Amino acid sequence: MRKKYWQFIFGFSASVLPLPSAEIDISKLPPVSAAAPDFARDIYPIFKENCISCHGPEKQKGKYRIDTREGAFKAGSEGSNIIPGHSEKSPLIHMVAGLIEDGLMPPPKADPLTKEQIGQLRAWIDAGAIWPEGPIPEFVRKVDFKKQIEPIFEKSCFECHGPTKQAGSFRLDQKADALKGGKSYGKVIQPGNAAKSSFLIIVSGKDEDLPLPEKHKLPPKEVELVKKWIEQGAEWP
Repeated sequence: MRKKYWQFIFGFSASVLPLPSAEIDISKLPPVSAAAPDFARDIYPIFKENCISCHGPEKQKGKYRIDTREGAFKAGSEGSNIIPGHSEKSPLIHMVAGLIEDGLMPPPKADPLTKEQIGQLRAWIDAGAIWPEGPIPEFVRKVDFKKQIEPIFEKSCFECHGPTKQAGSFRLDQKADALKGGKSYGKVIQPGNAAKSSFLIIVSGKDEDLPLPEKHKLPPKEVELVKKWIEQGAEWP
């Protein structure tokens, strides 16, 4: 009800408006990261991957954008979303932590931020929310196979391409076999060349030669992660 009320009164989404602090249970916030985050390496990538599609140069839901320093700190009629020095009072943190009813950011259809990411945002804000002047240096985070790729393979692929079953003579639980490919498709992973890696077509659910292409489909974020891993050389320790 409060969300609809604010949309009617103010004409924009309640997701960028803070609730009275008395209604926020800050005891539910993830802890502040112990390590001091670097803005270009740790903070801006969080905004870029999770926020800018709805609050960036092409779209500004709630008339709010977070791809620029001016936009991120611009105060609306109900105050600022980022309060330097006070992450526990910052509506941005309340929203990404899911403490505002009907105001979870990113929205429920997207993957939520991890506790670690929220902890990094909190540490950045508590340290003064320093946003360097000028363009943000592009930081390419290396995909960690053990932490990010192997769990995807285990969850979604090992049933048919793992240690007990290798459909099409293809298995993804061993590096040499995975990079060699199978009898039906050959070498589907081309390290450093995502465009020629047919594995991405398969896990996107777009291979119509498969009897059940949808069964092979991964969530878009996982497809992008696998794509990035391949582009970075498909390193497999």
